Amino acid sequence: MELRLLETFLQVAATRNFTRAARALGYSQSNVSAQIARLEQEVGAPLFDRIGRGVFLTSYGERLLPRAQDAVSAALRVKNLLRPDEELTGTLRAGMVDSLFELIFEPALAAFHRRFPRVDVELSVDGTASLKERLAQGLIDFACVVGDRLPPGEWRLWHSAETKIAVAASSSHPLARRRALCLNDLRSEEFVLMEDTASYTAQFMQAASRLFTPRVFLRLQSPAMALRLTRGGNCLTVLPRYALSAPLRGGSIKALNVTDLDIAQEVQIILHPGKALTPQIEGFLTELKSALDAALKGA
Repeated sequence: MELRLLETFLQVAATRNFTRAARALGYSQSNVSAQIARLEQEVGAPLFDRIGRGVFLTSYGERLLPRAQDAVSAALRVKNLLRPDEELTGTLRAGMVDSLFELIFEPALAAFHRRFPRVDVELSVDGTASLKERLAQGLIDFACVVGDRLPPGEWRLWHSAETKIAVAASSSHPLARRRALCLNDLRSEEFVLMEDTASYTAQFMQAASRLFTPRVFLRLQSPAMALRLTRGGNCLTVLPRYALSAPLRGGSIKALNVTDLDIAQEVQIILHPGKALTPQIEGFLTELKSALDAALKGA
């Protein structure tokens, strides 16, 4: 069995589209179709269902997926076994939510660039939902996101760590002087929140809605902007605890102790299940994990 057939299979599985897979691999669509047909003939089973314009793995394709990923990853490691990191080339396409970008991208990139100086990095900063869609389309190689615990098999989980979600106020806000609060104490406050697709925003809104409807006057994608508005005004915001670490240390922001609100989320580094791990990707993921663990430890 030719390795390129497995590579093509993984690309189609990652993009769920023959045209996008062909574009990514530099083949014609007919060439991709022919390679998949040949692979299906060799394994003796259909690997994809074509439903309308969609392409979906069959049960046979799902069984082949992890084995193909392992085979291609192993071949790439063998190919580069005797090449030092500083000689490897290529381009990595990373995705990251804004709050994590502010926190860990710079140290992770600096450490990676020292190891792989000839590898280029392209970065997409967006919300979790958009980044997952880009992963599904094969437009990025991996993503750092914040969300609920992943269902088994949806993504390949490289690393996960829990972070608490906090309600924050300016240190000069009247509520900041109180040692303990309950949700109902926030009834008359105005909020700057992240977009609706941020799962911790949805969790907060659901918890609060049992008592009142929060007065949200602005929704953003930028935690940094939300913190600036919170510091300069009378509004509150709801963010992962790690996003508050610097202003908390500086004393400009106070995390409110809301005793009947307990929200936690998973910070996740994820790949598509069909993504083959190159030494370059594995190297960047390792640096991301190290930067993330250090940042969460200090949060």
